[in-house]
Formats: sequence, C-alpha cells, structure tokens
Amino acid sequence: MTRLLSNKGKFLLASLVLAAVLAAPLSAANLSAAKMNFSSFKEFNAESWQFAGQNIVARGVYIPAGDLEIYADQAVINIESRDFEASGNVQVYRWQTTTGVVDMAKLARMQNAPNTSVSVLGIVGNVWGEQQVSVSVSMLTDNIKAQKLIGNLESGYFRFEEAQLRFQTFVCRAESAERKPDGIITVTNAEISSCNYLEDDNGHYSIGCTSAQFTPHTTEFYGLETIDTDVGDHSVFLTNGFWKVYGVPVMWLPIFYKPKDESPGLFSTQWGKDSDWGYYVMLSKRFTFSEYPYASVKLLGDYYSYRGFGYGARGDFETDNSRTEIFGYGIWDLDQYKTDDYNKYRIRIPKMRYDFRISNVTHITPRLDFRGVFELMSDPYITRDFFSDRYNRDPQPATYASLEQQFDHFSASLYVRPKVNSFYTTVQRLPGFRLDVPRQQIFHTNFYYQGDLSLDYLKMDWIKFDKRNKRYPNERLKNYSSFRMDTTHFLYFPIRFDWLTVVPRAGMKLTAYSNTSKRKVSTEALLNMFRAADPQNTTGFPLVNYDNKGGSKLRFLGEVGVEASTKIYNTWQDVRSSFLALDGLRHVIRPYINYTLIPRPNVRPDHLYYFDDIDRIDKQHFVRFGLENRLQTRDGNSIREYLSMENYWDLHMEKEGDYSQIGDFCTILTATPFKGFSISTLFSIDAGNNNGEIPETIRNGRKAGHPGLNLRWLNRWNITLKYSPAPDWEFMFAYVYHRPYGSRSAYSMGSTLTQLDAGSYFTKYFDEHTEELRFSVRVPITPDRRTFASYAMAYDIQEGYIDVHTLQVVRNFHCWEVAAGLQWERDDDDHTYNTNFLFSIYLTGLQSPLQKGGQNRILSQADSAMRTPGSSRGSKFWSND
Repeated sequence: MTRLLSNKGKFLLASLVLAAVLAAPLSAANLSAAKMNFSSFKEFNAESWQFAGQNIVARGVYIPAGDLEIYADQAVINIESRDFEASGNVQVYRWQTTTGVVDMAKLARMQNAPNTSVSVLGIVGNVWGEQQVSVSVSMLTDNIKAQKLIGNLESGYFRFEEAQLRFQTFVCRAESAERKPDGIITVTNAEISSCNYLEDDNGHYSIGCTSAQFTPHTTEFYGLETIDTDVGDHSVFLTNGFWKVYGVPVMWLPIFYKPKDESPGLFSTQWGKDSDWGYYVMLSKRFTFSEYPYASVKLLGDYYSYRGFGYGARGDFETDNSRTEIFGYGIWDLDQYKTDDYNKYRIRIPKMRYDFRISNVTHITPRLDFRGVFELMSDPYITRDFFSDRYNRDPQPATYASLEQQFDHFSASLYVRPKVNSFYTTVQRLPGFRLDVPRQQIFHTNFYYQGDLSLDYLKMDWIKFDKRNKRYPNERLKNYSSFRMDTTHFLYFPIRFDWLTVVPRAGMKLTAYSNTSKRKVSTEALLNMFRAADPQNTTGFPLVNYDNKGGSKLRFLGEVGVEASTKIYNTWQDVRSSFLALDGLRHVIRPYINYTLIPRPNVRPDHLYYFDDIDRIDKQHFVRFGLENRLQTRDGNSIREYLSMENYWDLHMEKEGDYSQIGDFCTILTATPFKGFSISTLFSIDAGNNNGEIPETIRNGRKAGHPGLNLRWLNRWNITLKYSPAPDWEFMFAYVYHRPYGSRSAYSMGSTLTQLDAGSYFTKYFDEHTEELRFSVRVPITPDRRTFASYAMAYDIQEGYIDVHTLQVVRNFHCWEVAAGLQWERDDDDHTYNTNFLFSIYLTGLQSPLQKGGQNRILSQADSAMRTPGSSRGSKFWSND
C-alpha cells in the first residue's frame, strides 16, 4: 500500500537528517565542512531554519531528491536520537519521465493534461512523410499528503495523521497510518480505490474499512544506508470491508487481498447470453508479482447456465533471455455435445474437459535457442467450444522441443515431437537432427552452394477412435515407422549481363529409409487414409494400408533448372502529392522465367512411407512465367512501397490425368495509395480450363441455380478494402469467393516459387464453394472520443442470408471500460437466428503520461471487436486479454 510512503518518506527524512548531521555546530571546522557538503546536496531550501539544543527546526521546507519533491510547513529533527516530526501540509511527490513520438493533436492533449510536464525533443517524420514530435513527458505518479508525520530514521517507525496516499495503481485515504520497523503498515478508518477521484471525495468505487494492513515483499529500512527509490507497491489485506459505488456500500467483503504491482487492467467481468453457453458470467483478474523478472498470473472464473462452472489461470514469466507461458483451464461440462453434433462423431467427449499448455522460448546463448511446447487436452474440441480464437489459429496444437544453434555458415537443430493426445494424428520425431546451409559463395568463385541434412526416426501415429465406423467396421489405420536420412545439395552459377541475370542450378536429393512398403499406396489411397482419420467423417473409406515388407531403400532425385530475370524501371522525380503522400515515383518491373526439371526418381513414391512432402516427390517438368510490379516513393531517407503486384502462371511440359498442361494464372496485389486506405487482393484464373461447370447451389434441399458469380474460368478471388478517413474511424469491406477446383502443383527443391496457396508437391483440391461479403465499421459517437460504436456483418451469397451480424458500443469512463453488444447468428438447423448479448466491465488502473495523452485501451479492444463471432475466450464478441 505505501510504496510511495516508504520511498518518499524515506527520501524526505533521510535528506533532512543528512542536512542536520552535516550542519551540526560541533566546531567551526565542522560547520565549515557542513556548509560545503550542504551546498552539494542539490537544492535544500527553507524559509528559515535554526538550532534548538540537539534539534534543527526548519520552516517552509522544500527538498528535491532525484525524482522526488518534498514539501512541509515545518520539520524538526533530533540529531542524536534521529527522531523527527514534520507538520503542516506535508507533501511528497514523485515524477515519472518517459519518452515517445506523438502527432500534433496528441501533443496538445498531453500539454493540457493535469500534473504533466511536456518537453519537445525534436521533430521527426513518419512513413507518410508527416511531421511528428519526439517528446519527453514527466507526470506526477505517486504522492503522499498528511497533516503530521512523526517517526525515527534509525528504527524505520513512522506515523501519519490525516494521510492521503497515491500510488501507481491505487489511492488510499486514512485517518491515521502507522509503519512498523519491519515495513508493515496499518491504516485505520481508510478507503482504498484504483480510481484517483477518491482524492476529491468523488471516487467511482472504493473499499472502506476500519483497518487494513499493507505488507512489503522485501523488508525495507529507512536508514541512510538503504535508501531505495523503487520497491514496488505493497500488498493489501483487509477484513470486514465494504465495496462502495459512489460512496454507497453495495457489498460486504469479509476478506480482501491485493498483491503488489498490479497490472493496469485490474479486473474484468462479462456476462450475457449465447446459444451454445446459455446465460454466462466470466470473471478475470490479473496479478503481477514482479516487474523483473516479470511474473504475472491471470485467474479465470466462468459460469455457463448450459455448461456449468469453468476455471483456469494463465501465467506469464519473462526475463531478458526467456519467456514462459503456462495456461490451464477446466470445466465439468453439463452438456458437452451442445456446440455441435459431437455424439455423431467417432471421438467421445468427456464430462470433465480441460486444456493444459506450457510453452517456453529461451536464448541460452546469443546463438543457441530452446523452443518447446507441451499441450495436454481432454478432447479435440475443448478450444473450439471455449477458446475459439486459439482453435482457429491452431486446431491441432503440437507438442515439441527443439534446440537451435546458429553458426557462421550454417545452423543446426535437435528436436523431438512426441504424441501426447491420442485423438490427433501425429508424425512423431523421436528424435530429429537437422543441418541447414543457406546459399553462400564458394571461396572467391562464381559458384554458390545451398544444402541441408536431416536425420529422423519417424513414426506415423494415427488417431485412436472411440467408435468404429458403422459402414466399415473393420476399417483400421495401421501405424508405420522408419528411420529416414535426407540430404539436399544444390550449386548455382549466376551470370550477369547488362540487362539480364541468368542463374542456372543443378542439385540432388538422397533419401534413405530403413523400412518401406511392398504394397503400393497411390496418392488417392493416401488421401483416403487422411479422410478416414477425420473424426467428423462417418461415411468410411476402403483403406489400403502400408505394409512393412519393402525393406530399406535409397532414393535418388535430381533437379536441373534455370531462372532468368531482368529489371526495367523508370523514375518521375517531379511527381508530388500531399494527399497521396508522393515524393517522386519509381516504377520497377521484374519479368522472370523459371524452368524446373525433376526426372522420375529411381524409387517410386507409392512404396515409400509418407511422413511429409519429401516422401511423395515425383517427376516435375514445368516453366514458371512471372511478372513483378512495384511502385515506390521516397519517405525521407528511405523508400516506401506504394504498390506491389505479382502475376504468374505455369506451363507444364507433360500432361497429368485430366489436367491441361496450362496451369492457373494467379495474381497477388497489395497497395496503400494514400494514408488510411489499403487494398489487398488475390485471384486465380483457370487458364487451362481444368475444371468443369460450377455445381448448382442447394438451398433447403432444392436447387437454387447459381447465385453470385458464375464464372467458369475464375477459381478464387479475395479482396479486402480498409479505410480510415480520420483517427478512430475505420471501415472494412471484403469479398471472398472460392469455387470447388483442383490445381496442379509446381514444386522445386532448389528454387523458391510464389504460391497462392501453401506450396506442396501434391495436386491441390478444394471442395468448398464459398461466396461471402463482409463489412464492418467502427466510429466514435461522442465528441470526447471515449464512446465507440461498431457494426460487423457477413452475408453468405450462396446461401442467401446474413450469416452473422454484430452491434457493439464501448464506453471508456475515468476508471472503467464498459461494453455492450448484440449478435444475431444464423442457426443452420432450424433456419432461425440466435440472439446473443454481452455486457462487459473492465476495471482499469492508473495510466502513464503517454497513455493519458493518447488513445486509450478501448481502441485496441475495438479492433478485436470487429472480428467474427467466436473469436475470443469466453466471448463471442471480443477479448479483454
């Protein structure tokens, strides 16, 4: 509680006694020395001071000490006993200084903020060439006010009367306060709050008590030898308190505890109604135990009327060289099949559901890193039901550990990936070792080398089902394992002409297996294995499993290729526009051709165990034609990308199945033509006429023709437009189109190729037919920029209805953030809309100068509010994490 008391009282009293000891009239020589030392003690100022026996009496005292400023009407110090007494408007202030870069509007807000001093350090530019200001901001953060302060410097005992104490995270007013030599402080008839309006008898909320105890985490001593300027807030413990709102008691608190050094976000609560959870209440509270090494824990407590009670915690621990996160959550689920038809799937969902995760990244040395993750789950859908944002990012989290060492010319890694959860299909690596040599020059020749080596013991461990497939009751996926050594080596010989660069390459890959299959497993049969491993697929598939009778094999793959490219550019120095943020314009065109040939390997992939794409590489023979366009403009001393676009298509030398030799024509484009506006788009055109007609849309069991786009030649098109015309205004529009189609792969072992979808040797198949419009807007609705409204919707063109739309209002008060929202979500089963609502309260702490002068946390929260439903823990709207 009395961090400031301990720090600032310590400085005040130590400073006074130092002055008194140095100025004691023991002799003329001592007095002269005292004057010399006293003048070096910064600026001790007093209206008057005199000696009275063994006491020094000073009036109108002002002492600057470091980042502290100390005032008192009168102070009396006994030189021998070190007893002291300060009275009359005793005040101790602490100023905290920080630096940053702000725009002119934010500078004006900070200059008008109370108890804030702003110094302009210089003018800088941002990426748009606009002027911004580098500032140093000093703000009053901690202070003590009391009518009387008595104590002893040697013992560390102090007593305050009519005290008002303000700290980093809370304010306390007390009739009296007593600090014992062990650092424990007791206050009587006190009120405590993280709302600093309590200083003016207008606290929005507070806790009143007849007595409370504040305990430091390390014993302090207020003597001259142990002055500490930053020891952190004390913890608070009180009994028989009352939670007050605007001074009115609303809740009795038999016990209350606040640990030291709370985070700015002190407490949050959300409640509402959701179709999967029913009525719910979610509470979260973060405790910060140490700033360095940083250690904090966030406690979670939830209640869902359909599902029961959930509870958990997340701990974060950081040092300069490591970061560790521990997360655990559990719930006795009263209706574990509520979210989806899990009872029809082949994995049983238990009543007791949990998720435990621990991750660590440690920089052991400047070149040696450790990375590891362990995650144990009760079932594959726990995160989908309660932490959908995590599920969307990683629906099948992996457990692994790796050591990575960087050398001057190569890197080495040692890693393991075991199977922890039986309901996931896992390629185990027990263990693996890898060397990577990036492309580098060989001595002083024109040859360049690139290569890698991996040694792994691999095991394909298929999912373990709880239920047999009714259609294929004997269907069984068989595990297989093998030691695999794989090494790749490539040589490059770049040839540069005046206008053309040609880079021929040649390389090889050797892969050794300790065990293979005599039985042939085609690509279609392999795909059937993964389809059968999907717990949501209950139709079943006839399986062709690998056997273990193939013995060891050594496969050889070769590749030859050449890439030719040139650059064509033009510059317009006089093109300038403040609106478009243009200071000159340069257009760079880079056409390129990449030829790749991988002859058929000596061992066909149908007999090799599949662990990853390495095992299925087969003959490749194609030419990639590409064109890169870039528009650039100056940004001070740097170059800013104004527009970037790449087009490519592949010409295959041989036919494959029903596919044409002409591949897809693809485009990837991003642009920021003027401040606040950005566009990104990608599309794929079926240039080879490889796909048939678009299937008709089925609505309510009936054919509905072809709503939306009906272009046979268009495979997919995604476009997103974002526009922010003014601070705090945001508009977003997106169109997503994806038809069922297949696309031939373009794979190279020694060259990096742009891919619209993730690169792979496999031919890519997409069965989904998606066409959707998305729109969202967020605007301030009050002049003080503390209230924001947002609306988001998604319209499914193929189904002909709005899939979800959400309306939210967020208000930032002095020490609260309050949010309310409504969401309408389409239920595909009965074709009605489920109405969900949310009400959230977030209790904030005191803010830093830059935070107070700028935009508050509500803006970052509103960003996540624009996301689609089911994107956060415990909220279908947004996350308070």
